[in-house]
Amino acid sequence: MTDTGSNERYERHELLQPGAVETWSGLDRTLNRPVTIRRATAESEIGHRLRLQAKALARVEHHGLLHILDTYDEADHFAIVTEQLPTRMLTDELAALNGDTRRLAATEAIRVVIAVTEALAVLHSAGFAHGGVDATYIGWRAEVGWVILNGPPTDDAVTIPATRRADLASIAVLAHRLIVGAAPQRRPDGTWELDPVVPDVVAPVLARAISASDPWPDVPSMLLALRSVVDELPAAGGTGADRRSVWQAERHWLAPVGVLVAAAATLVGVAVVIGQPSEPATDTSPPPVTAVPDAGTPPAVTVVPSATATAVTAAPQTAPTAPTTTQVRHVPILLESITDFDPAGDDRIEHPERLIFINDGDPSTGWSTARYNTRDFGGLKDGVGLIVVLYGDEPHSVERLVIDSPTVGWSFELYASSERNRTLIDWGSPVATGQDITGSTTLEVPSAEAAALLVWITDLGDELPNGGHRVTVSRIEAATTISGAEAPSSTDAVSP
Repeated sequence: MTDTGSNERYERHELLQPGAVETWSGLDRTLNRPVTIRRATAESEIGHRLRLQAKALARVEHHGLLHILDTYDEADHFAIVTEQLPTRMLTDELAALNGDTRRLAATEAIRVVIAVTEALAVLHSAGFAHGGVDATYIGWRAEVGWVILNGPPTDDAVTIPATRRADLASIAVLAHRLIVGAAPQRRPDGTWELDPVVPDVVAPVLARAISASDPWPDVPSMLLALRSVVDELPAAGGTGADRRSVWQAERHWLAPVGVLVAAAATLVGVAVVIGQPSEPATDTSPPPVTAVPDAGTPPAVTVVPSATATAVTAAPQTAPTAPTTTQVRHVPILLESITDFDPAGDDRIEHPERLIFINDGDPSTGWSTARYNTRDFGGLKDGVGLIVVLYGDEPHSVERLVIDSPTVGWSFELYASSERNRTLIDWGSPVATGQDITGSTTLEVPSAEAAALLVWITDLGDELPNGGHRVTVSRIEAATTISGAEAPSSTDAVSP
């Protein structure tokens, strides 16, 4: 169908999409180039809104958005002229894939989502919301990449109100659909449930985007998180990996090492028993604890016992010269917060979205550093770390630190501060170090009065089975030693 209308410069060819805002293919006669024409009845509410939006959006330019080339009045219609719509669509890419479930490799899916999110960030900065992106309206243009084909000043004129919160949620749903092949499921309480096939590094980013209680504050924040995880995913070339696959690969790598460590620990234990006089047993292992605080007290750390433990002693410990009946307990200290620390990074953050996996009770999940080419951070920085703030107004006497990690051969330094500092120089000298660590680590610390601890990772350890170097931390516990006849049970957490 060709309908030149009454405009001398633009002719309309085929009606691509009917509705309150019609979409037509067309031709710019003056420049002899194909264009897309969208129009609405001029005196309608949508027509007025379209006109107002067009004036503002004409100044917005991004390769991921269709650029407004011109506007004109035609009889009783107001029309917007944009670039020609791409002919290669994201849905076509999905349909061309083999298998019943049409989905992209996780890395490729996140790259598509990043491109879309970048365009939305520009749109939001201009004061507009999109209303919800969808694979149906995302096309590929060879010279610029993925382009959003709908939204202001088209669908937003029809879908009122469009909100930035809805845009965030739609990004998460799009990512889930591309990785899994379907949208996430809604639970009976209205919350969303992510499919386990979503990779572990991606899941918290999507979960926060669709969270009703703690969503991303804005699109740039989510965009930063997406960029931080894309390099952690395996190279494109298959479907999205199961979130458990990386852990299982590392666990397979750790299996022979764990056996050797366990055997060595057994031999050392036998030697100690033979070589030392009999004396009362002292509880030196991290107790399995689920502390239940009083009302108004922050929840205590949930401790999951590890099958393998490597003791790293920072300083020689003096053995008692005579048997004693004093009861000694290592009691966990309540943690107020754990924060990523990357003072030499471009953005000063190191995967903050993964912090929720520390002390979550699941040893197969954890916070991870970025993936680096070498164990010394690719020569880019001296290290990265985690700041552990202890609960309470007064410093604690920290005498033990327990860290669970599946990483092989990594190292760190432990700093303690009576204040809650944020720059490395303010932490002074390390109070203890852990070298060439494999598995769970119990670090005996010379008594340090601390309100905050810094676990400063200096060596990323051995190369991972899927390439690169990174450290993963699944549990952190700080503990103090309490002795005496009235020492509390090891199942009680300490707070001031």
